[in-house]
Amino acid sequence: MQNVYFERDRISVDDADFQEFCSHFQEVPAGGGLVRNRAGQYLLIYRHELWDLPKGKQEPGETIEACALREVGEETGLHHLRLGGRICVTHHTYELFGQKILKHTYWYAMTDERAESLLPQAEEDISRAEWVDKDRLPEYLEGTYPSIVEVFVNAGLL
Repeated sequence: MQNVYFERDRISVDDADFQEFCSHFQEVPAGGGLVRNRAGQYLLIYRHELWDLPKGKQEPGETIEACALREVGEETGLHHLRLGGRICVTHHTYELFGQKILKHTYWYAMTDERAESLLPQAEEDISRAEWVDKDRLPEYLEGTYPSIVEVFVNAGLL
């Protein structure tokens, strides 16, 4: 079963039907990161009045792992991250210029080992970036995108 998010609504698509389902959309691969620092805190960004995780579209010729590291670096200013394992893949839809898009985001665990300064990417409407203690994650994630909550659940943090 694959969970697909339409705004805040989730539908489940049977694995056998997923390829047919995807054929009705323009598919966009993306990479993102769930970053942990040496103090055991997790990185969240604030964009469009919601807490989120850094992520973005894969460039031609780029591996999905390199995409995840690049996007996290661009959106947060962290450029010395250690890539861990894949956490999960989330799927969400949106419309852009009349085109139905299905974005597949490949999420990776990452570690910030150098304690770099956070630099939110204003061009991407990111107004804040914060390190959050594990026990405070539920309050930050209340009301955010369900696909982001799914990443934390799959990582065993919620």
